[in-house]
Amino acid sequence: MENISDHITYAEGVKSQDAIRNNIDNTPTPKQLANMKLVAVHCFEPLRKWYGKPIGISSFLRRVLLNKHLRGSATSGHCAGESTGKEEAAIDIDADIFNNGITNKEIFLWLYEHVEFNELIWEFGDENNPAWVHVMYRVGDNNKEVLRAIKGADGKTKYIPFDL
Repeated sequence: MENISDHITYAEGVKSQDAIRNNIDNTPTPKQLANMKLVAVHCFEPLRKWYGKPIGISSFLRRVLLNKHLRGSATSGHCAGESTGKEEAAIDIDADIFNNGITNKEIFLWLYEHVEFNELIWEFGDENNPAWVHVMYRVGDNNKEVLRAIKGADGKTKYIPFDL
């Protein structure tokens, strides 16, 4: 199978330990693969080119069944348009995977300043550094919504506006 982009292999984009453990097919449709290529080319590759070293991906594609199993949002960008019918996809980026001298905060700020995106999320972590960075690209609707993911008192994830 062809790569998703210059620095993301097909295997990297579709691999999910949860899918493997639960025997859930996470093979993208042709439309999902095309959507995955959009976020890779418009968001990940510019970041990778700027940094010049490998940058880890903690989550990319989640077919709808896998997303339901993980209790993800019904409109998650990780479903690469499967649940919304839109030309969109999301990727979670984590500098800690390779520990190459860049922080998730640096990734977050660079993406905010240099690429078009529909949604950029500071995922958990603390005030100084997110645990990982979520970025979603959507054709024709990149309004640069910036959010922070936190755990609410009820234990559920909540997304609040994030001011830089």
